[in-house]
Amino acid sequence: MSRISQKDLMLEVAAGNIPNTSSVNVFGRNLDVDIAASEDIWSGGGTWTAPTQARTHDIVSTDTNDDGGPAGTGARTVKIYGLTDWSTAEVTETITMNGTTNVSTSNSYVIIHKMEVTASGSSGPNIGTITATAQTDSTVTARIEPGIGQTEMAIYGIPSTQSAYLVKIHGSILDAATGDECNYTLLHAPFPDTEETVFLTKMSIGGRANGSTSMQYGFKPYNKLPGPGILKLQATVDADNQDIGAGFDLILVNN
Repeated sequence: MSRISQKDLMLEVAAGNIPNTSSVNVFGRNLDVDIAASEDIWSGGGTWTAPTQARTHDIVSTDTNDDGGPAGTGARTVKIYGLTDWSTAEVTETITMNGTTNVSTSNSYVIIHKMEVTASGSSGPNIGTITATAQTDSTVTARIEPGIGQTEMAIYGIPSTQSAYLVKIHGSILDAATGDECNYTLLHAPFPDTEETVFLTKMSIGGRANGSTSMQYGFKPYNKLPGPGILKLQATVDADNQDIGAGFDLILVNN
């Protein structure tokens, strides 16, 4: 009798066993969403804004101890993940921190969708808030909250060299009173090179703090989103001061 082996697709993708294919798990958190307006799910709060064009970014902390020198007890180096334009694959670079003094990125970015601390001192990963601010237009593209060690932003840029297959979205209402509700909206900007602020609604799903505060939705078949584009999750709540976490899982296929 022959045996048929059924491999786990997600494991094979994550392990790099499928050519031209990769995966990414995107998650974010907004500690204070209010009734007044929908807010993007990222640690910056309010509405996240992309740079108006490819910009060099200033990386800086609010604490002098986030420093690359031997006396730096917080974050010493930070790795940047982003796109330099909408027709080029993701690039990375590593920044050596200089406390409260700006350090410029080597690359110019149309989006930075992730930063993470890659080396730290005895009080790491990071003591202060680390931000990436675009020069000229001053948009804060990404930030790392104190002690977290990486960005929490349910936002991702897809270059034209790839197509994103949306596998799942998930969300949670944290520290909520029973009955509090949140509506999660998945938004997609299909023309980020010319209309980076125009987002289309791809789906909405609700969650309620009534015994269980979490929700998840899996796409079958997976939702294909050709690049270029920006994906982000947004929260709308029915009570002020809501702590909302959410994210999505993608399979990325090279075109």
